[in-house]
Amino acid sequence: MRKELWSERVDLFDPNIYIAFAVEIEGNPSKESLVAAAEAAFAANEATMSRIVLEADGTAYYERMEASGCKAEITEQQDFHALLCGNEKKSFDIGQGELVRVFAGDGRLFIMAHHLAGDGKSITYLLEDIMNALAGVTLAGKGLPLITAASFPKNAKLPVFFKWYADKFNRKWKKSGRAFGWEDYRRIHKSYWEKHSSRVLCESFSAEEVKELRTRTKEMGISMNTFLTTAFLAADTANACIGMPVDARADGNRGMANQATGISIDYAYQSGKTFAENARVVHGKVQEKLRRPKNRYFILQFMPLFLPTLIDSVLMHTYDLYENETTHKLAQILGYKGGKTRELGITNLTRLDIPDVYGGYQIRNVLFVPPVVSYARHIIGVCTTGDGMRVSYHFMSDADEEKEHAFFERAVKTMRELL
Repeated sequence: MRKELWSERVDLFDPNIYIAFAVEIEGNPSKESLVAAAEAAFAANEATMSRIVLEADGTAYYERMEASGCKAEITEQQDFHALLCGNEKKSFDIGQGELVRVFAGDGRLFIMAHHLAGDGKSITYLLEDIMNALAGVTLAGKGLPLITAASFPKNAKLPVFFKWYADKFNRKWKKSGRAFGWEDYRRIHKSYWEKHSSRVLCESFSAEEVKELRTRTKEMGISMNTFLTTAFLAADTANACIGMPVDARADGNRGMANQATGISIDYAYQSGKTFAENARVVHGKVQEKLRRPKNRYFILQFMPLFLPTLIDSVLMHTYDLYENETTHKLAQILGYKGGKTRELGITNLTRLDIPDVYGGYQIRNVLFVPPVVSYARHIIGVCTTGDGMRVSYHFMSDADEEKEHAFFERAVKTMRELL
C-alpha cells in the first residue's frame, strides 16, 4: 500500500536534507560483517525497503520494493568530514529507494540518510538494528509509521483561519503553477552543492563532565537542552530566535519515519542577567510552547495545508531555479527567502534511546550531524551515550569560517565554565 508524503513534503526538494552519524565500534568487527549487518537492517525496515514515487501531477508517495535501494559498502576513508563532504555532493537516488548510505571502515561506521528515511531518532534505531544484526540477533520487521492528519490530539487542531490563509495561496498557485519532477530534483541538488560544502565543528564532553553538567542544570531548575540552547544564545546576543525539533512519537514506536514536530522560541540573551537567569527564561518559553498542543504541533499541520507542488516550488525558488509571484511571497513568509531565514537551530537527541553494548561489541564516540535545512543557516547536533556527550556545529562553506569558529568556541567556553 502506498503512503503519501504529507508533512515530509518539505524534505522532497530540499538539497541539504542529509542526516549523518559517525560511530566507533569496539570489538574488532570486520568490514564485511558491518556491511552484512547494515543490509540486514535495511531489510527489516519498511522505510529502507521503499522508494519515493513522484507522479507527473506532483503526487509523491512511499512505495514498498522487493529489494532495498539503500547502499552499504566498505570504505578505506577514515575521515568523517571527508566522507560527509564527498557524499553530500552526490544526490540520493530516492526514486530508486536510495534513502540511506552506510560506509564500513576499521572499527568505524558512517551513516548518511536522506531525511525521507526518517528523523534523527529514526536513524539511531537503524544504528541499533545494525548493531543487533552484527551481534547475531534476528531482526523483527518494522513498518513505516508516518504522521498523518489523524495523529494529533483534538485540542491541537488549528483555527480555520490558517486553512483560509493557505487556500488563498493554493487558488493562485492553481492558476500559475506547475508540477516538478526528478529532473528538477537533480537540478536543485547540483546547483546547491556546486556552491556549498559542509563544515562541521565538534566538541566532546566526558561522562563525568556530563554528570557535572546535569548537577548544574538541576541546581538552576532547567533541562540540559535549555542549558545548551542558552549557551549558544549567549555566544551571539544578535541571535534572537532558535528552533528545535520535538519527538512526536505518541505511541513510543521504534520505527523509521519522520515523527518529529518543531517549535521555535524568540529570546535575545540579556548580558545584564546571569546565565542561570537567562536560562530560566529560555526554559519557561520552551515549556510554554510544549504545553500548548496548537504550538507543539503547529508546523506539522500548517505546512500540509499548502499544495504539495507549491511547497516544491518554494525550494526551487529559494535557489533561483524558478520564478513565480505566489511562490515568492510564500517563500518570504515561510522564512526560506528574504532575510527571515532562521540563524540557529538545535537538535538534541539527548541520551540515545539505544544500548551501548551488543554482545561483544560496543558503540563509542557517537557523533550526530543534523542537516542545515533551507530555512536555517546553522544547526547544532547533540547526542549522549554512556561514554559522554558530543556536540556538533554544522554550517556551510559560504559562511565566514573564522566567525563561525569563534562563535562555537564561545559557546563551548560558556558550557565548560559551569563545570
